[in-house]
Amino acid sequence: MRKAFLPLLMGLALLLTACPGPGSALPPGDHVLSGMVVSEGAGAPVKGATLRLYLQGTLVRTTTSDVEGRFAFDRLPEGVYRLEAQKPGMAGSVVEGIPVPAMDRITVIQKPAFDRSASTTPPTLIITQNGTDPLAGGTFTDAIPFRVQVDTSKDYVKPMRYIYVALGRTPGSAFLTQTATSSRRLFTDTEDTDNQTLSGSQVAGFGDVDGEEVYLEVVAYDFNNNRSHYILPLTFVNTSTAQGNTVSAPTQVAATAITLTQAVGFYSVKAPLSLTVPLGKGQVGEMPLAAPEGSNLYVEVRWCYTDTAVPFAFDIERSQDGQNWTRVGTVGGARSASCSTNAFNRPFYFRDASPDLTPGQTYLYRVVARGANRAESAPSSTTPLPPFFAPLMAPLDEAQGVSKTPDFVIGHPQLSIGADGAAYNLVLWDTLTGDNVTWQTLGGGPLLVEFGTENEGNGIPQGEALVYGFPGSTFTVYTDTAGLLNPSRPNAVPVDVAQGTVTLPYNFDGFASLPELQALRTYAWQLYVSYAYKYNPGENRISAYSIQTWPNSTSFIRLSRPGTQVFEFTTGE
Repeated sequence: MRKAFLPLLMGLALLLTACPGPGSALPPGDHVLSGMVVSEGAGAPVKGATLRLYLQGTLVRTTTSDVEGRFAFDRLPEGVYRLEAQKPGMAGSVVEGIPVPAMDRITVIQKPAFDRSASTTPPTLIITQNGTDPLAGGTFTDAIPFRVQVDTSKDYVKPMRYIYVALGRTPGSAFLTQTATSSRRLFTDTEDTDNQTLSGSQVAGFGDVDGEEVYLEVVAYDFNNNRSHYILPLTFVNTSTAQGNTVSAPTQVAATAITLTQAVGFYSVKAPLSLTVPLGKGQVGEMPLAAPEGSNLYVEVRWCYTDTAVPFAFDIERSQDGQNWTRVGTVGGARSASCSTNAFNRPFYFRDASPDLTPGQTYLYRVVARGANRAESAPSSTTPLPPFFAPLMAPLDEAQGVSKTPDFVIGHPQLSIGADGAAYNLVLWDTLTGDNVTWQTLGGGPLLVEFGTENEGNGIPQGEALVYGFPGSTFTVYTDTAGLLNPSRPNAVPVDVAQGTVTLPYNFDGFASLPELQALRTYAWQLYVSYAYKYNPGENRISAYSIQTWPNSTSFIRLSRPGTQVFEFTTGE
């Protein structure tokens, strides 16, 4: 059903053409606009940012973000607003075209300035169909023409980094990620996208035969990280015949929370394509690391759909109580005859990078196939973990006279973050030759360390521990303090559950290149891979990971991520 856009369009037109004026009395209203200022899409909160709210070019409210980055404006009249955020040391950020009350919550992304002495004024954008005809408020069928131009007469820092264009069903919902059946447009190093079109997978699942209200969202970054976010209402008619299909429920839905120690930005360090991780007890597989840009906590929802009647769309819904559900995303409908037992290989997916995702809070996700009817999947649960950090403890950095067969001790804070285990891969190299890797544990595979969390977690009794791995694809137990899997209770990798440490004796696995290290030689060591994980016994799988460090394909082999601890030591006689 079409809804009147006239009030929004009148406000938007004034908003896009007027300059901010002096403050004035705000007409009475009963609406609220609240939100958060974060340094990335799901990153750290920005405390002390000054937020200025404009209505029709007039400054009407000012506030400051609190220690959690939160802010709120109450008693607002209906209208289309502009919100600006500024803070010393941070780039400027603006959200243009906020429709209140249709949008009552907003996330403002404010990145650190690349150059603190440069301008923090976000770029001004001109968004049209073709450089002339207005786009906001238009009605379009099966495709949306657009052109985004930077107003070069206004202040910003050249060159532009990125311009991103996508559709959202509700304002602010166009996530910066692509899926198997949906996509967005991304332009780099340009002030003018020229005439372009959103079509095919870029509009899949949006609109209907009568015309649906949707929002075109444009995000642009200049060279100083100044960010502009424009929200434009329009009506989209989609003539896809899949809307008439009678569909069945998606199957094998699996929600997995992934926490990274640092956010993945548009132009910051990228994750590898995949990481070898445990999938469940006695199982390992490849997990794709593909965080939505600007995120360090997200939930990847994967599912299957094998019925021959192809859905028009998949709606992804989230709940905290299993009763009240909120749609967090929509992707295009499709079918696939395959459905892998490995959740990460299932054909359809969506990544929820909502900034309100909170470690320790359990979330339920379901997928709704939509055609002529709605068919809801069974729910899947996940509990995100907080950031994980396993410190290097011994040999200490710059230690002298270290044994030629040293013990490597690392902190294992699994229990303190609510995890059920952690995986490590240690790399040791000779600093004299630089690229001479002396030892990489398990030949590069993960060593899994699990301190007991009872039947609600890993099934290991409290106070006991299990250490195992898959060298050469062979399941091998190195330590079993309770004799659960090996009655002889091996102790090749000693643990201290009370102190939260694990000790890796040199060459305990037989993968070292030397029987002992050379005397009076300097070596360096680090955790090449380190992450914690949490079991979901009800679904017989692991449903949360917190990743400290992972391989970096763009750097030298001895480094994984910038900021990773690297300790050097010198052996004795």
